[in-house]
Amino acid sequence: MRLTKTRGVGYLGFVALGLTNAMIGPALPHLIEEFHLSFTLTGTLLFVQGGFYFLAVLSSGVASDYFGKKLFLLIGALLVVVGLLGFMLFGSVVSLFFSLSLLGMGVGALDGGVNGLFIDISGEKKGIGLGLLHMFFGVGALSGPLLFAFLSWVNWRLAFLCAASLVALFFFLLLPLPFPARQHSEAIPFSAITALLGHRIMIQFILLLFLYVGAEQVVAGWLPTYLIGTRHTSHLHGSLALSLFFIGLTVGRLLNGFIAEFLGYSRTLLILSFGSVVFFSLVFLVQAVGPVIFLFVLLGFFLSGIYPTVMAQAGILFPRYSGTVSGALTAAGGLGGMFFPFGMGFVSEYTGLKVGFIVPWCSAVVMLLLAFLSFRYLKNVTHCTVPYSLGSPPK
Repeated sequence: MRLTKTRGVGYLGFVALGLTNAMIGPALPHLIEEFHLSFTLTGTLLFVQGGFYFLAVLSSGVASDYFGKKLFLLIGALLVVVGLLGFMLFGSVVSLFFSLSLLGMGVGALDGGVNGLFIDISGEKKGIGLGLLHMFFGVGALSGPLLFAFLSWVNWRLAFLCAASLVALFFFLLLPLPFPARQHSEAIPFSAITALLGHRIMIQFILLLFLYVGAEQVVAGWLPTYLIGTRHTSHLHGSLALSLFFIGLTVGRLLNGFIAEFLGYSRTLLILSFGSVVFFSLVFLVQAVGPVIFLFVLLGFFLSGIYPTVMAQAGILFPRYSGTVSGALTAAGGLGGMFFPFGMGFVSEYTGLKVGFIVPWCSAVVMLLLAFLSFRYLKNVTHCTVPYSLGSPPK
């Protein structure tokens, strides 16, 4: 795909998102030690961040179809910068909760807005366009734990200053950019929106991303703590393991768009979901540190394509309302990002970290079932029957 200024700034935004998202996990062991946090309270921190993320994408998705995406992206970038700086400077648990609230809200606005933008500008190659976009998220995500580990030798809080600087750069590069004009200026009937969100395949996609983001955020947030607590690794090795997980995620997203275009979106989704269940299961069975870390790399590879594949498939099925589709799916992911990391903390509080990891495994199993159902449905249907010309033939 041809690199334009809009795509380039969008890629930078997703590098910054990945960097920001991947730094929370390595910071958790430090927070637990400094503030003597329980696993339940630690999970509550992630729940609050996910809750405000959900509120942001829920409110911005439909509104961006009316007013455009640029405003929400600019506001989101400002919120992320303030949240990151607050995270760096906080001195109490209360201020930490406040910073994570701002961070979650800003990340939600950026995530939903940029995904919707790329659905608009990717044309017929939405799988490749979104796959490349999410590859840049992986680039930032694998860099985050490495940067965190490096700066921890001085002060681990400096890592959040670096992330804030990158988001600020995204803000200033975005300001002068002209955005593509909205293709449909007419009012969106409420009945059309409810029909879209109540469509069988959209419900399956919403549940898929609820489960997927929940599982991924458990790994992103808890992996260093999980390895330190169950495999007795150091903080440095926990951060490096998370980077390796995101390397698998990045490589997978680089290849996924082309694989999805070749095999078809629904078939690719089924294969990726099956691989995720396999490698989540193997994590429970293997105890040696080296092989477990390698399993997380492979898990990252298979998880990598689920989000962009679902987003691209939904964009093709319902092309008229990219903002609404993107916002609904991103909001579903936000709900998963709220509840599953909290569930991991709550279960681990009473049963230990090893048993707590059954939370993302369960989500992967249900995700496989939904992928199978969507594959069967899209294989046998010729078009989506939705009022107001919402649908188009599935690929």
